Amino acid sequence: MSYYQSKILIVTCTKAKTETEFANRPIFKSLNYHYDSGIDMQVFKDNTESLSVCYNKVLKDPKNYESIVLFVHDDVELEDMFMGRKLLDSPYSITGVAGAKTFNKRVDKLAWHLASTRDQYVGEAGHSHQGNVWTTVFGPTNSRALTLDGVFLACKVKDLVDKDLYFDEDFGFHFYDLAFCMRANEKKVTCGVLPIRIIHHGIGDSMLSNDWEQSNIKFKENYCK
Repeated sequence: MSYYQSKILIVTCTKAKTETEFANRPIFKSLNYHYDSGIDMQVFKDNTESLSVCYNKVLKDPKNYESIVLFVHDDVELEDMFMGRKLLDSPYSITGVAGAKTFNKRVDKLAWHLASTRDQYVGEAGHSHQGNVWTTVFGPTNSRALTLDGVFLACKVKDLVDKDLYFDEDFGFHFYDLAFCMRANEKKVTCGVLPIRIIHHGIGDSMLSNDWEQSNIKFKENYCK
């Protein structure tokens, strides 16, 4: 039995403007699964604000202080029927599904998987693209981590607020997760992965964009000196 007798709130941001558009997003399919009672959902629809700004609004809302908040991208399906119980019993203050135990700040491109070595990867995630579905097992699926992929971040809000840990609003979509993990490590807030089944419908091509490159430069200036 977990000491953390709190509700779970799923939070996602989407560009979908209407209920019909949102119903076509992968995260919406998760609502059809029979999760444990006590799981609610908050959707930032037609969203133009950064993820960090939206996520901080949730963390700073007093009514969420005793909650576990799952920040998840809208192109993700949550397929684990036991997700709620796993998050309630998680030994980590911040729980993800994939990440790494090390982070080399000297590499050129600072994505979590490029700033570590494969033997330091942890977690697993399912993927879907053009009708194909597969699973990538990065490493141990119940492990402490230094960095976590922002596709799925479940946070025990009390643990974060008590340590004054919030998302860095200098980073909107790119590097917000790495900045968050760097701050968590500095404040000694534990991060780790658990074996929670998700299907991610993104293909990870954002690193090809100019926005990503500019965020990479900014992250180095802010966190790698």
